[in-house]
Order: sequence, then C-alpha cells, then structure tokens
Amino acid sequence: MKNQAQRLVHHFVVCVIVLTPDQHHVVGILSYRGYENGRLEGKTLEAVKSQFQAICELIDHQGAMLRRGTIMLGYHNDDLQGDVLLPDGEIVGRREMEDDDATSHFTPNGGSEPTLSAPSAWMLQGSIADWLECQSGG
Repeated sequence: MKNQAQRLVHHFVVCVIVLTPDQHHVVGILSYRGYENGRLEGKTLEAVKSQFQAICELIDHQGAMLRRGTIMLGYHNDDLQGDVLLPDGEIVGRREMEDDDATSHFTPNGGSEPTLSAPSAWMLQGSIADWLECQSGG
C-alpha cells in the first residue's frame, strides 16, 4: 500500500486508510458525511478493512450511528436501547431511552445507574463522547 491512501465507502460513511510514516501501522480515518468521527488502527490493511466492514454491518443491521468516535446501536432503527461502542468494537456502556419521551440515559460498563442523561439520543451521544475524552485524560 506504500504511502497511497485507500478509500472505502459505505452509504454516508467513508474510511481513508493510510500507512503510518514508519509503515508498521495502518490507520483508517472514519468520516460520516464529511466529518471525521473516529479512527481505526491495525497492523495490516486487512485488519483495518475488517473493522470498517464490522461497522458497516452494525449500521446496516443494528441501526448504528457513528458520531464523535462512538457507535450507538439502535439509533436509526428506533430501538429504545442499545450498546455504545468504540470504533474498535469495545463496548463502553449501554444507552436507554424512556418510553414516554425522548430522554436518553447512558450507563457505563460496570455501572448500575445511569451516569449521563440528555433530552435526545443525539445529544446523549455527544455527552458520551465528552465523557470518554475526560476518562482518557483528553
């Protein structure tokens, strides 16, 4: 793949895959409708392509929404609950929406009560991204 980028496209999601300058690591930059929304990393081109394909499957079959480095399952298929993942597939918690309104809650792995709440799933996903940045010290 020598310094040439490969571009994978699926509906509104794009992954531009490049080798790192030392050529020992492959990075895929994810974007949704032109906005960067996370990165995939692996030792081989095939590993990053496989991660991208897994995200595409989640979008197609589990209503996943890719936004700000998180993947929220059940967003586009109107499920009231679903896992929240990182692009590499790590599940970081679960989200639930109340039946009677759009209030959404996030409970991180290992938690028994919601840590975050927001008036919509969209706003909750942004809050989760902020929370993850704080957790990682970023």
